[in-house]
Amino acid sequence: MKKPAFLRGKRNIIISIIILVLVFSLVSILVLSSDTIENVVDTIKIKPLDNRIIVIDPGHGGIDGGTNYGDILEKNINLEVSMRLKDLLVKKGARVVMTREVDDSLDDHIVGNGSRHREDLSTRVRIINENKADLFISLHVNYSKNEKKLGPIVFYHESRSDNKYLAEHMQKFLHEISAYKKMDLNHKHNVMSGNYYIAGNTQTPGIIIEMGFISNQIDRKLLLDSEHQSEIVEKITKGIISYFIEPQND
Repeated sequence: MKKPAFLRGKRNIIISIIILVLVFSLVSILVLSSDTIENVVDTIKIKPLDNRIIVIDPGHGGIDGGTNYGDILEKNINLEVSMRLKDLLVKKGARVVMTREVDDSLDDHIVGNGSRHREDLSTRVRIINENKADLFISLHVNYSKNEKKLGPIVFYHESRSDNKYLAEHMQKFLHEISAYKKMDLNHKHNVMSGNYYIAGNTQTPGIIIEMGFISNQIDRKLLLDSEHQSEIVEKITKGIISYFIEPQND
């Protein structure tokens, strides 16, 4: 039986409305900022880091405490933030590989078998390369004789152009950490290049993030603060997602 004309017309109107809504939604997503895109993706329960392999490298460990201020050791801060970062990246769908998950160095512990420091770094490089990571993040804490210096800085190796691109991408998000804004502090830095062993010997893009200066009273307090650590993790995660959403134009 043929449907009445008014029913056919109503059906066409509904289809037209659906098409308009879909087109409007697509256009809206395309003009959103990368940060907003990440929020939209999260809202609709898509895991934006599905199939991404990310290595997290908590700097130092074991006998190598890194820099310190009294009994506050860099290695412990690095590990605490790294484990928080792992949890959030996994929730976003990533497969996360840790170079260490306990307070231990990565050398072979055999006295007299060359440099323990170099053995430790070589092991970290091997873990990154063997896992064919999409990128790696090495977390550290900074120190300066100038006690006024504060804020996170991202470092990269010039062996790959995407290292600099990732570093600049990440620094932009770290500039948005709320604690510095609330105190009206000038914490912004440019990314810095250097001859870093891990970043120069890996086959995948990666960066070193110095999360703050343990030598600065404000940073030292923030680096030990749970909420601040969580915000660092949030900004790093958003930086990673944005990096994959906005690939480098060669």
